[in-house]
Amino acid sequence: MKKQWKLKDKKSDDILEQLLLNRGIETQEQKQAFLNPDWGDVYDPLLFKQMQNAVNRVFLALESGQKIVIHGDYDADGVSGTALLWSVLNDVSPGAKLEVFLPDRERDGYGVAMHNIDKFHQDGINLIITVDCGIANATELNHAHDLGIDSIICDHHQMATDLPEHSIIIHPLAPGEDYPNKKLCGTGVAFKHASAMINEARKRGANLPDGYEKWYLDLVAIATVTDVMPVIGENRILEKFGLVVLNKTRRPGLRKIIESARVEFGEIDTQAIGFRIGPRLNAAGRIGSAETAFRALIARDAEEGAKSALELEMLNRDRQKLTEVAYKEAREIVLGFESSRSINVVWNEAWAPGIVGLVAGKLVSEFGSPAFALTKIGSQFVGSGRSIGGFHLVEAMRSCGDIFLKAGGHPEACGLSLLSIEHVHTFKTEVGKFADAFFGESESGPVIEIDAELSLDKVDWNLFNDIEKLKPFGKGNPKPNFVARGLKVVSAKAVGKTGGHLKLNVSPPDGHTWGLIGFGFGDWAKELSIGDLVDLVYEIDVNEWNGNRELQGKIVDLKLSDNG
Repeated sequence: MKKQWKLKDKKSDDILEQLLLNRGIETQEQKQAFLNPDWGDVYDPLLFKQMQNAVNRVFLALESGQKIVIHGDYDADGVSGTALLWSVLNDVSPGAKLEVFLPDRERDGYGVAMHNIDKFHQDGINLIITVDCGIANATELNHAHDLGIDSIICDHHQMATDLPEHSIIIHPLAPGEDYPNKKLCGTGVAFKHASAMINEARKRGANLPDGYEKWYLDLVAIATVTDVMPVIGENRILEKFGLVVLNKTRRPGLRKIIESARVEFGEIDTQAIGFRIGPRLNAAGRIGSAETAFRALIARDAEEGAKSALELEMLNRDRQKLTEVAYKEAREIVLGFESSRSINVVWNEAWAPGIVGLVAGKLVSEFGSPAFALTKIGSQFVGSGRSIGGFHLVEAMRSCGDIFLKAGGHPEACGLSLLSIEHVHTFKTEVGKFADAFFGESESGPVIEIDAELSLDKVDWNLFNDIEKLKPFGKGNPKPNFVARGLKVVSAKAVGKTGGHLKLNVSPPDGHTWGLIGFGFGDWAKELSIGDLVDLVYEIDVNEWNGNRELQGKIVDLKLSDNG
């Protein structure tokens, strides 16, 4: 689908200044904080109103020999946060009576299930600590309280209408919560809880050196990216230092995952997390057991880590195949709609539950509209939604009335379950009405936000080094892109095993020939002829070969010039 190019207003002749202003970085103080993240600017975990209560409850359990279960989630955020808390509690109190529970996507569903509360009671659990879930489980956690089980919630999802009445809630969006960073991922919230416990352990005489908590930032770095949290403010600091730790991580299993993902230590960045490391961790909960990812993250030696990493590698390959087939089917459904829609809702009973979120995300990328993809588990339909900027998925679901068995998540990504196919049809109709009202007559389709117009002959190593200062990239701080127009095609060649990519050489007016690579643009090789004029949106990359380094453009989008 043709993409709309939206060029940001020019605010400065200096490109770095323009990039900072585009990201809302205006004052000298803001620039200093953004370009030089300082660990001293990380917020005190005790700013969470109920943090001290949570710490006290955990130490009561540890000192009195009570049984604790960490209840995580099956995605990379939930698994990473679970591994983080498990590791910290074992460091703080070796020999603690500690268990871990990671739900099965099909058997347990998202969040805390009632049957698991009953099982915890039978097992003599005294305290539940949730990670990346729990805030939408008032009924279940109230039931736990009635059975004599206390609970601490470490979560970051949209607040439910009814909150657990007796739980200690550590959540940046909780009513009356003053904690400044409202965009922590689940693992980020768990890290704050862990940091507070480490500080408390020091007060009680534990031999934990200053800065000890930083060794857990590798997991925070992974989860912040995989859960698509903004890499700004405190998150930028956590990600910056987390990447330092991740590039020299002490975790044997995580090192094996990184090696199997063919990522070099010292070069791990947010892109490597998003496209290499994260998918392998997520694959376990999507089509297998999240425990595989957890075992990899807590592995004690290289042999144990290698075994789990290999399982994740195989699961990820299976996940890729399942997603490819499902997306082709979903795409055909969308293309079969009689008219364009402001939102796409698709379903297929044969799709694996763990890949419907990926299908929805791919639909958003191609068609530029919010999307929901659903499948069937038993007699129920379950699904995931993905959004585009400004469209609030949770509000969209709430507009549909009381038709859900479960529904919740974030404004940009959510999950839901429905009782029957009739409810699916009702959901499609009602959420469509909400989307139509939201978007009105605005033009639909994917939009590319462009930082600045920049001729290729003005790209040099100084500019590249300036752009590097903006790392780490991610949501809220995307990798800068630029538009160049009227470029003359010197050569165009399809490359890659299946010819799916484009190797393009162009010449800007009065400039030297520039090389670009376009991943997924292979079909353009048949459309372009030498001498054609093209406009393109590009990023600035480095091509390394035989010990040489040269600047290279990466194509984001491409079209023939109006006069080409």
